[in-house]
Amino acid sequence: MTDECHDILDDLFHGCAFAAYVELAVACRGIPDEEATRRLAFRLYEEALAERHSGLLSPNAS
Repeated sequence: MTDECHDILDDLFHGCAFAAYVELAVACRGIPDEEATRRLAFRLYEEALAERHSGLLSPNAS
């Protein structure tokens, strides 16, 4: 992978979208449904934002 690809996956939303795609691809043993992937990606993203805003993912956490 190029450095640009790593930068994209470091982005919170794109990381959640990738995780959703992989999770559903494994579950269905193939290419997942586009709409199901989108819904799961947004749910994972919203959960990650909520976690971040609650202070559980503070940058200084040990």
